[in-house]
Amino acid sequence: MTKKHAFLDALKVFGLGFSWGGYESLAVASHIGDRVIAKGPYEGPLIRLQIGLEDVADLKADIEAGLAAARAA
Repeated sequence: MTKKHAFLDALKVFGLGFSWGGYESLAVASHIGDRVIAKGPYEGPLIRLQIGLEDVADLKADIEAGLAAARAA
């Protein structure tokens, strides 16, 4: 399992997918290699987070759990 998949699989508060204007927090793996404008250097996987209206402490704990899972992968 890749680190980005381990991160996403560990999330409990964040849903998976793109935001269509809702209020919930979402996460999705992203790729910016095909961008022409505002393309900057980056290393490793890229996860896009859409922050919603859930409790901040819950969101932080969920991200921390995802990062711990990615480190262990």
